[in-house]
This record gives sequence, structure tokens and C-alpha cells, in this order.
Amino acid sequence: MINEILESKIILRKAYLDEISDYFDSPVIKVITWMRRVWKSYILQKIIQKLFKGKYIEKGNIFYINKESLKFDFIIDYKDLQKEFELFLNKANLNKKIFIWIDEIQDIKGWEKFINSVLLEYWNNSEIFITWSNSNLLSSELATLLTGRYIEFEIFPLSFSEYLLFWKKENLKSTFIDYLKYWGLPWIFNMKEDEKVIFNYLSSIYSTILLKDIVRSFWLRNIDFFESLYKYIFSNIWHIFSAKKISDYLKSQRVKISTETVLNYLWYWLKVFLLDLVKAEDPITKRYFEIYNKYYVWDLWIRNSLVWFNFWRDIWNLLENYVYLELKRKRYEIKIWRLKSGKEIDFIATKNWITKYFQVCYLLWSEDTIKREYWSLKEVSDNWEKYVVSFDDIDFWISEWIKHINIMDLEKHL
Repeated sequence: MINEILESKIILRKAYLDEISDYFDSPVIKVITWMRRVWKSYILQKIIQKLFKGKYIEKGNIFYINKESLKFDFIIDYKDLQKEFELFLNKANLNKKIFIWIDEIQDIKGWEKFINSVLLEYWNNSEIFITWSNSNLLSSELATLLTGRYIEFEIFPLSFSEYLLFWKKENLKSTFIDYLKYWGLPWIFNMKEDEKVIFNYLSSIYSTILLKDIVRSFWLRNIDFFESLYKYIFSNIWHIFSAKKISDYLKSQRVKISTETVLNYLWYWLKVFLLDLVKAEDPITKRYFEIYNKYYVWDLWIRNSLVWFNFWRDIWNLLENYVYLELKRKRYEIKIWRLKSGKEIDFIATKNWITKYFQVCYLLWSEDTIKREYWSLKEVSDNWEKYVVSFDDIDFWISEWIKHINIMDLEKHL
């Protein structure tokens, strides 16, 4: 297995490798998370290659477990893991650093006991990496299980710049539309360019997430309703709404379901990284509006495969979701503001004590559209950078202190 990793040729996701490399030689657990099929394991392989070539570690000092492989099916709990680790230690050179990587660690009962024990004993002589594919753990629960001795790296689907690099394509509008439709998951690059084939593949990933990560983990019974609700959410994503609003809609369709059940189902999707929740905030009181929530899709491409992509119906919302994903990819904290005037600012993004404001639209095609997008930002009187993001080829300079960005150039400004 290790020989295969060291000799493999893999498309490099450099931004993630560089970010993780900054924490080599740090006595913390490196936790790599995110949804299925974003190449967490491939990033692992590049990390091992880099550590090996940099002479950080020796080949015999790599302890690698991948719970998706039948080779490790016998490891059920932390005790089995400890036994395997002890066999590894008997052969390793303990005068050199040991490298520990456990892939899909959520499938090992009590895994945190093993990880905390190893860190306690080998904190100054080890590099510890773990990954999981959602289902059993929220990021917020890590602090309890690992008692603060970790750094988390979230791996996202492909950015537009990665897509252009992987396929050696030009930065064109038509290319960007294709990217929004179905080109976000890295594994698609192993398939032929056929829309039906790709959509079927994306649908199969959704089925895997539904059956393996949700139905089995949460003992879900009403699967038909669950899927119907999910498709409703996918069709109406990006609109401000509440669980009560969804419940009221279902009642109008003569489907009896409680608000509590809807909230539980939404929570399942949050937990498996299919949806993310952003709350609207009052910029003066800093209080959240309980009834104003927005959900964004982590994977636009799975969403498009389930409700089928329609350019004219979806483009405005897809662009907004794309901006949201890019802000998250760049590690911004994101909020929505509801202003006194009733207007809304799409994203208030903060990182390293710097704030940026973003309004997103498809095209600034009329005076009313321009006013709507710019005037919301004009109501904010601070000096932080403010942007209107659209698909327009020309720049609109309505205000000296509000910049216009073509959405295909967004990454350059983050």
C-alpha cells in the first residue's frame, strides 16, 4: 500500500497541500474533513510523498489504516487499532518520526481514545492525520473528543481555477457555465465528457450519502418523504425561510409533518455536508433573526443532478451559492445582514479581522437592478471593501468606494 502511494501520480490540489504543510512538525492532530469524493485520500498521498521526499519520515515508519479497504475490516474498535499499532511499533525505527494516518476513522468505535493516547505518548515524535466522511461527527464535536489538540482542514469540491487547470481549459463564460453544471467533484475527471453519465454518477453519490451516511446513521424510516423534502429544499435553496415555513408548505400539500421533524431532517443534511446554514443578523444589535435563515449547497453538482439544471431558472442562485463556496474555501466567516430599510446584504465575510461585503447578481441589466445591488452597500458607512459581483463583462462604477467584479475573477479578490 505504501509503495503504491509513494509511486502514484496524482493531480495536485496545491492550496490544500500548502496549507496542511504549514503544520508539519506541530504537535497537533491534523483532521481532514468534508463530503465524499473530494479527494481527501489523494491529498493524503501527496502529503506522504512530500514528507517522504523531504526526509521527514522513513517508509517503515508509516502507520496507515484505510477503513474503506477490506484489508482493515478486522479493526472494529480502538482496542483492535491499538493492537495493530503495537505490531507496527515493533518494526518501526523509534529514533525517527512516525507518521500515523487513519482514513475514514468514524468507522472505528472509540477511535478518539486511541488518538488521544498516541498523541500523549508520541506528541514530539509523530505526525498524526485522521479523516472521516461525515455521518457521525460534527466539526463542533471535535473539541470535546480531542480536547483542543487538533487543527481541522476542510476539503472542498474543485474551485473554478482548479477546474481550468485540471482540464487545461480557457477562462470563458461557456466554460464557467459548464463548471457550475457538473464539474465540481475531482473524480469526474476520470470519466468521459458525457452529461448523462456524469449526472448518473452524481446521483449515485447522493444515494450513497443518503443510504450510508443518513439512513443507517440516524435510523431513518420515512425515506420517501425525506427525499421529497430534500428535493423541495434543493429547488428552493437560497431563499430565506424557516422550518415552520417548510412545514406549512407541506401541510398545504396535505403532508402532515411537524416542524420538529423538519428541523431534524435539516440537521441531518448539515451533518453530512450537503447543506450549510447562514443566519441573518441585525448589524446594529448583532442579534440573529430567528425566522430568517438561508441554506446553501456544499455541492452544486449533486443538487443539479437531482433537480436537473435549468440555466434561466437557476443561474442567479447558483452564482450566489458559488460566491458563498469561494468565501468558505478561503476560510472566511460569513453572515447575512438585514438592514433597517428591509434590504439585505448577501455576504459579510470576515477573516483575520478584515471584513468584506458582497452583493451577487446575474447581470446588472437595468437601472433598478443596479440600484438594488449598490444601494444596499451604500447604507453601510464603514470603510471596509465592498463588492458587487456579477456576470457582466464591463465594470460598473456607480460609486467610487464600491467595486464591481466579474464573477469569473472572484478568486483573485479573496
